[in-house]
Amino acid sequence: MDKTKEKQQESPREDPRPGDTIESRCESYFVSAETAVRVGAQLVRRWRPRWMRFVDIWGRRVWVRTNLIEAIHESTEAQRDRDRAFRYAQHREQKADRRWDDDENW
Repeated sequence: MDKTKEKQQESPREDPRPGDTIESRCESYFVSAETAVRVGAQLVRRWRPRWMRFVDIWGRRVWVRTNLIEAIHESTEAQRDRDRAFRYAQHREQKADRRWDDDENW
């Protein structure tokens, strides 16, 4: 119980700075705008490298095959908030449309 109170009294997380997201077939990586521009420039080259190397905002060194990168997009706090609200509303709508005998565990 004490840990819960401590968590509630903690200051909010550090500034969730805007950044960009690199989406691959297996994972999403949050990167700085400069990293996203550099990766994007490599992807539009005529002769692309086979592997893309970069460091995400958490300090992880990432190597991804260029053919597995699906998208690079901006990700601000406002965009993430709208996305969460949309997904929540979508989930509530799907839950309301379910039949009474529909079991979600099956």
